[in-house]
Amino acid sequence: MAAWLMLTVQAVAGPPAPVARAPVERPCPVAKPGEEIIVCGRSGDAFRLKPMPDRYAPERAPPKAETAINGVGTLAAEAERAADAQGAPINRAMIRLRVPIGTVKR
Repeated sequence: MAAWLMLTVQAVAGPPAPVARAPVERPCPVAKPGEEIIVCGRSGDAFRLKPMPDRYAPERAPPKAETAINGVGTLAAEAERAADAQGAPINRAMIRLRVPIGTVKR
């Protein structure tokens, strides 16, 4: 039963759809001996990058990963680069809790 259904579907399917072909470029003309030199080439515009729109503006600083904790202060995740005593770079990931001292609670 299933094989009969598959044969029916294949019979109804028909021939494959035509494939859109790229336009054929004109061949370069052949130079005759003793005449001018002919320079011929393809347009490379299809592979060139397009210019960026004028309205694009990069961010000045990366966004901060910071949140406020009600009644306590702020919690932030930050990345730092420092140097040890010999001058070698040290990369750090810091989580900072800032608690205000001496202020009136709201």
